Amino acid sequence: MKVGTHIAAGACSGVGAALLLKSPLTATILLLVGSMLGSLLPDIDHPQSWLGRRLRLISTPISMVFGHRGITHSLLALAGVFYLSVMCLNADGPYHDLWMPLALGLCVGYASHIIGDWLTPYGVPLLWPIKHRFRAPVTFFNGKFIEKVMMTGLWFGAGFLMAKSTGSF
Repeated sequence: MKVGTHIAAGACSGVGAALLLKSPLTATILLLVGSMLGSLLPDIDHPQSWLGRRLRLISTPISMVFGHRGITHSLLALAGVFYLSVMCLNADGPYHDLWMPLALGLCVGYASHIIGDWLTPYGVPLLWPIKHRFRAPVTFFNGKFIEKVMMTGLWFGAGFLMAKSTGSF
C-alpha cells in the first residue's frame, strides 16, 4: 500500500473508533491524529518509506536486522505498541486525559496499517518470528487504480464519520 492509503485508512479507522466510543470533539481529533501517525509507524522498517526517510537513524538498523514487513508488521509489534501506550497512560501527569485518545489512536492506526498490508499480495508475517505471510483471501492493493479508488473512498469515509461524530450529520 502507498503512504496516502495508509494515512486514509488510519484516519477512517481512528474516527470510526471515536464514533464507537462516543468521544467528545477534542478526544476525536486527538484519536484521529494518533491513528494517522500510527498508520505510518510499521513502515519504520523501510528506510525508503515516508517515515523511514525522516527517521533514517532508526529505520536503517531496524531494516538491517528485520527487513521490510518483518517484526513491525506483526501482532507482536502491535502488542508492543499497545503495551507501551498503556504504560504511558499509567503515568499520571497534567496532560493524562489528552494522551489517552492519542495513544489509543496510535494503536488503532498501527492495526489499520497491518490490515492494509494484509490486503496486498505480499501479505504480512502476523505471527513473526514465524516467517509465514498471511494474506487476505482476495488481495487487490498494488499501487494501481484500485488503490487510488480505495484511498479516495477511505478519505470520504473518514470525513463522513467525522461529520457523524460531531453531530453535523
